[in-house]
Amino acid sequence: MTTLTDLPLLDGHAGGRSASASASAAAADGAGGADTTTRPVRRMLWRLTPAPAPDSPGGLAGRRVLVLGGTPDDAERVRGELRARGATVLPGPSADAGPVPDTLVDLTLAERFSADAGAGRWRTALLRTFDALRHCYAQWSRETSAQRLTYLAVTYHGGGMGYHPDDDLAQPLGGLWAGLAKTLHRELPNCRVRVLDIALDERGGLPGLVGDELGRPGLSEIGIRDGRRWTLTPDAVRAGPPALRLGPDDTVLISGGGRGIGMALARRLCAEFGLRVVVTGRGRLPDEDTWDDHTPERLTERRAELWDGHRQGRGVADIRRDIGHAESTWELVGHLRSARAEGLRLDYRQCDFTDPGQVQALVAGVPGLTVVVHNAGVDRPTRLPNKSDDDVAAVVATKVDSFVHLVRALDDRPLKLLCTVGSLTGRLGGMVGQFDYAAANECLARLGLWAQRRLSYPVMTLAWPTWARVGLISNFEASLRYMAALDLSEGLDHWQAELLAGSRGEITFVGPLGRALDPVQAVGYPVPPSLPGYAETYPKVFHLGEPEVFQPHERLCGVVTFDPATSPAIGDFTVHGSPAVPLGMLLESAVRGAEWVTPAELPDHALHAVEDLRVPWSLLRCADGGPLRLRRDIRARQSTDGRWRVDVTFHGTGPGGTTAAGADDAAGARLRLVFGAPGAAAAAQDTATPPRRPPAGRGADAVGTTLLTAAPVLRWHGVVVPVVRWRPEGPHRIVAEAGRCTAPDLWVVPQPPACLVPVAALENIVRAVTERAPGLSVTHEPLTIRHLSFPAVDATAGGRVRLEGDPALGVWRARHADTGQTVVRIRGLAANRI
Repeated sequence: MTTLTDLPLLDGHAGGRSASASASAAAADGAGGADTTTRPVRRMLWRLTPAPAPDSPGGLAGRRVLVLGGTPDDAERVRGELRARGATVLPGPSADAGPVPDTLVDLTLAERFSADAGAGRWRTALLRTFDALRHCYAQWSRETSAQRLTYLAVTYHGGGMGYHPDDDLAQPLGGLWAGLAKTLHRELPNCRVRVLDIALDERGGLPGLVGDELGRPGLSEIGIRDGRRWTLTPDAVRAGPPALRLGPDDTVLISGGGRGIGMALARRLCAEFGLRVVVTGRGRLPDEDTWDDHTPERLTERRAELWDGHRQGRGVADIRRDIGHAESTWELVGHLRSARAEGLRLDYRQCDFTDPGQVQALVAGVPGLTVVVHNAGVDRPTRLPNKSDDDVAAVVATKVDSFVHLVRALDDRPLKLLCTVGSLTGRLGGMVGQFDYAAANECLARLGLWAQRRLSYPVMTLAWPTWARVGLISNFEASLRYMAALDLSEGLDHWQAELLAGSRGEITFVGPLGRALDPVQAVGYPVPPSLPGYAETYPKVFHLGEPEVFQPHERLCGVVTFDPATSPAIGDFTVHGSPAVPLGMLLESAVRGAEWVTPAELPDHALHAVEDLRVPWSLLRCADGGPLRLRRDIRARQSTDGRWRVDVTFHGTGPGGTTAAGADDAAGARLRLVFGAPGAAAAAQDTATPPRRPPAGRGADAVGTTLLTAAPVLRWHGVVVPVVRWRPEGPHRIVAEAGRCTAPDLWVVPQPPACLVPVAALENIVRAVTERAPGLSVTHEPLTIRHLSFPAVDATAGGRVRLEGDPALGVWRARHADTGQTVVRIRGLAANRI
């Protein structure tokens, strides 16, 4: 069972250390060096763009579908359409018994939203969805096929996800299902998701749209309006110039600002502008005449008193809850005392924002109110089977219902702006245990867009990543696997800039993505060059292929395609006269594919070596000149030395993408990748004295050869991959110098992926062991290499590369001509003798 301490968060609302404590920690970190957990973030806006041309929808035969939600008429029409397309439609809407479906179609809440009756309208529909997911969870979490499970949710934001100016955003609460859907892959890694957005009044075509989208893989969020498919793409956009003035006459109300980032913002605004800030919380503030008693020593005593209750039968959970309340109270008192000492106009009011009466009374009791920041939020992260309906309701109500109550209470007050505090868990999906939290934050962003259409002043939603050690972060270190943290000072600077600019809409702040990316998430989102961490993330997405089987940290199997139309290197290299995939490009596919199954804790580019590589040349041929489709199977395991060993095989595919009939291990390529720092023994082996030279006429490794008296089996034409002229240097050594071969040389695509494997060096070394004479060719068949290592992190950096090797011994090295940095070492690739 996963506990709270196992689960990271993507942002920090309440809990955790105070802003002042975090600032002290940051200062301490700075004394010994910069905080390595933080990275600058990029301000990004999401833009409505045409979706890529869709594939023809596939059939639904064999699908077991459960349809939830919507109106009874819509649900029945969708069921009829799916039956007509060959699906087996299970009885519903009850999902707490009976067979487990492999497809959930969720029509969600198909009614027009009203602020007067909107708060809480989500409960029945959303909890029904959670019931269905709990019913599926055991089977779905064990599923290894990447093509069987689907969750499709329909939202009614106008067909443009609320981003088209003509979207009416009839039901902004649909954001709950959008955020939920984009988080499913964290606990159900092989569940494909699709959020289908339409206009509420365009439901006549809903059955056909659902049937089409179920049969298509691809982006996770699609809108249908004006007869076209749309998606959202992020763009890096700077904040606008200051447009609002804040000063001593302003009063700012911050919901949930009693601690964490809310309190940090409150103190910043008070200090910068001399204005008044009212922060709120659910807890009662102790009488001021007792504040002097709220010392660290007294807090320690209070903790001990609460733990003493365990001997009288009090449960541990209740004791920990009370300790948390005590710590919150002490922290709040500490902030208020220090604010008084600094002359800051900072006040506290008790208010439960899920109670509309309390919200009305609070707003009415704050004179001169000009700015409101809705920061209230709670999270109760735990895996879905352990998450109760009460947990879900509490998390969603604090974000969603509270915002609705706040908008109603503000009525027609002439504010300068309204800011809501969201999270990237909504836009990009949350982490393990955060279905409800991601749902609440995505819904908050949609409600912000809805409110902007009705209010005269700016309404903004700021979607933050994790703030460094500020707020409710159950496992800060684990959160870094997903994205770098945001420095407190930088975050406050961004926040202040947005308030002064009077920004509108949803603004996201994205840091470099971590390594905890999975195939479902990668397929579901566009990856533009402006995305932080693009250089590290995009190549593995480019080489993902079409996943068929996925087991986190264990296996990824799917089909990868090498197309001469997008890679001029295929054709620049030929096998038996046919265009063929260069060995270096096949190896790059293996390395990038393996990054999907190695643990997120491994650093980027942790590849140490390639072992026991074996490639039949015939496998690389594009026999008919068209695309070559290979089934790539990647299996990972951790060995006793702590390193990860990943076995990769490639086989040809037959009709329909199946493995070619009769394919066996001898017909395929195989290699082993070793990830992680080498141990002492391995390092010693790398620097050990080379093996003794074999007798003349025999290679270091006995391999089969193909002897042809026609044209050479292999040919490098030198147009894309530069061909070198080898020359002797001493009795046994040959050397050469190769020009650089860049990613745009290898790939003719809008965004060529960076290459880790030094293709030019590798191809020319392989070429050196293929001996030619007029009318004669001697070629390894299959090619075998015992060991390759890549000491350089960036194999393609720099200019020309110096190649050197001993063909008889089978030992080779390539290094940058300018820096001398070794790019690749090879052992066990000896030239054949005739």
